[in-house]
Order: sequence, then structure tokens, then C-alpha cells
Amino acid sequence: MSLPTQPGSNELDTRALLAIAEAAVDEAETTFTAAVGAEPEIIKSPGDFATEADLTVERQLRTLLTQYTGLPVHGEEFGTVRPGEMPLEHNPSDKDADGLDGPRRVGRALEDEEMPQTYWVVDPIDGTANYAVGNPFACILVSLVHQGETQLSVTEMPLLGKRITARRGHGLFVDGHPCRAMPPSDPGVTQISFGSILSQRRGNLPISYRQDMLNEIGKSYPRMRVTGSVGIDLAFTAAGVFGGTVTFSPNLWDNAAGILAVQENGGVATDFAGNPWRPGVSGLVAGEPEVHATLLQHIQSVPIGTAARSTQEIMDRGGIR
Repeated sequence: MSLPTQPGSNELDTRALLAIAEAAVDEAETTFTAAVGAEPEIIKSPGDFATEADLTVERQLRTLLTQYTGLPVHGEEFGTVRPGEMPLEHNPSDKDADGLDGPRRVGRALEDEEMPQTYWVVDPIDGTANYAVGNPFACILVSLVHQGETQLSVTEMPLLGKRITARRGHGLFVDGHPCRAMPPSDPGVTQISFGSILSQRRGNLPISYRQDMLNEIGKSYPRMRVTGSVGIDLAFTAAGVFGGTVTFSPNLWDNAAGILAVQENGGVATDFAGNPWRPGVSGLVAGEPEVHATLLQHIQSVPIGTAARSTQEIMDRGGIR
């Protein structure tokens, strides 16, 4: 199966591919909505679980995206699945994880030539803990990565009735309409979303460090919000609902869609050192340019303390792997 390309060139036809992604999400949304309140099915780590709906939606998206495009799918629940392969069980730690999601095993040599150059990235339910209790802050995330760059993304929020899409170089759309520009910073009204404060599973940044960071940022922006969904935090930041966001997930499936969305509406998204975020780094700050700069200044003023690596190493690496 050949991928859609621009007429007369070898460039991907991201318009056609975005339509495919949206069609797949349309079908998966029915499954997502029907199973709201699903109980934990698989305990992945303390404080982290997947429901049967997570598994079903990812299987459905994988099948549809592969059928339409012939591309592999890298997902939260089943890892990387290539065309013709059939995942039999939950498998987030697949053999390609280090290459696509950043090194996780010290000393492992990455074989980049074996990594797919173009692939879908899927988070079937971002905000699973919300979803399991009927909290509407949960979403489906689908993005397409080509030669290391995210080319398009869909953030579908079925319980909020909102869809945010982006194509590289073509701007941001909310429910099919061009998105308004990000509003200028106003500390009196600007809201900042913040990642998990207490959960142990978001990377390995100490809880005390995150709490100190929250307090420091609050000096400039007292209207802080914790939604429980990285995907929604980034999508709402891109759409101007939030002025900025600070998140701690090191995972491509959590961040790829939202980073592109923020950038396509004129925002900035970096690691804590101000460098382009890369998979495997626990630390992402995004927002309207002025807000991003202020957030970054606050973040870099917070010492990480003695519970983990030195502040300098944090700054050097933009977070912690």
C-alpha cells in the first residue's frame, strides 16, 4: 500500500493522512464513549492502570490506521505493532521502545536504522484515571511522526464534545475551524495547567520538586489548574484556554500531538532547559511565548534538592530520563 503524497512530489499528503486519522478516531470514539466508567483491567505500576476500554480503543485504532495506510502504530498499551502483526497481550515495553520513546535501559545501543521512519503514535485514553470515574477530562490522541517530526495530530475529547487538530505548516483547528490566536499573558486571568503533583509514575522527578515548582510558578500565575490529562493540558494550551502548561510525562504518546498543536498556533514547547523536547525526558513546558518564557524562568530557579540528581544535570538534560 502506498502512502498519500503531494501531486508531483514525494512529500506526504498530510491533508489526506489527517482525514484518515480523523476517520479512525470517529469510529473509535463510539467505543470510548460507550465504556466510560470502566474498571481497571491491568495494573501497570503503582498508581497507573489500563481499563479494557484502553486496550479495545487502541486495537481498533491500530487496525484502522494500518488498514488505511500500511504504517506501523506505536501505542501506549501494545507498543509498536507493524502491519501484519497481531498483539496478543498488553505490551508497552516492546523492542522498539528505546528507539521511539527515548532510551530507558542504560547502556543499550539504539539501532536507528531498524526504527520505522514513518509511524502513527496512539494514546487510546489519555486521562484513564479520569475516564474510569466518569470525569470528562479524558481524550484520544493520534499523531503521525515522519523522519523524527510530528506531521499531524488529533486530540479528540468525546466527553467534552471538542476536537483539536493540527498539520505542520497549516495551523490549528478547533472543531474544524481555524483556531483563534493565543491571547496575550494577563496574570490576573491566565490559567496554567500543571501535571501530576503527587503521582509517582510521571517520570522520576521528586514530588517535593514538583510541589516547589508549583509554588514558584504561582508567584506569577496564581490560577493553577490540574486536569489529570497531559493531552488536554497541551490541547487547551494550544487553543488558548490555558496560557501555558507544565507536564512531566516522558512519553511520546502523551506529548507528540499536543506539542505540534501548540507550535501550530504560535506557541512554544521545550524541555526545562529551553531545548526542543525529546522522548524520554521528564519535563515539558509549553505556552504562549511570553508565558512560556516566564514559566521557564520560574522552573529554572527551583532547586531539585538532594532526593535526586543535581540541578545542573536537570538543566543539562532538560528534565530527567
